[in-house]
Amino acid sequence: MVQKADSVKINVNEELKVRAREFALKVVDETFDRFNYNRKARLEKIAWGKLGEEVFRYYLNNNGISVEIDYTIYPGTENTDSTDFVINNTSIDLKVGTKDFHKRLLVVKQYFDNGHQSDYYVGLNFYDKGSIAIIYGYATKEDVKKASVGKWDKINPVLDYTILYKDLKPIKELIDVLKK
Repeated sequence: MVQKADSVKINVNEELKVRAREFALKVVDETFDRFNYNRKARLEKIAWGKLGEEVFRYYLNNNGISVEIDYTIYPGTENTDSTDFVINNTSIDLKVGTKDFHKRLLVVKQYFDNGHQSDYYVGLNFYDKGSIAIIYGYATKEDVKKASVGKWDKINPVLDYTILYKDLKPIKELIDVLKK
């Protein structure tokens, strides 16, 4: 676990985990497979991503920003959502880590460079089998453009823009931006 004074810890309840798993089961065969993972790995990636969205929604709602989560199924393996949240015409993409040793916000370089960009990227990591989530902070689109590039996934080694969790801007600053 990365130690960062301005990070936010959130306890995750079982109901949110179940909802995320159920969604993953519904969409796994109907979604874009950007990473060429096997079905089990795709199920996990989708469920963790949706659970991350639920946690971030909870945080936003508790900070006076009302949002809902898109549970739309986009039929066809070529279709994808463009970003995780849009608030006041501001796009936010959530980047979710799931291992204790994860310490970086990763943005797929090819996807970003081909125009799939959000205004902000939020780094969140799960611990204790998903019972605890830590929101480490955020980066702007400009921060990502200037970030170092590396390969981190041994199964599918794609290039990622990389920003350490400890180097992310405080999430409370993003809340202030979104409230304007």
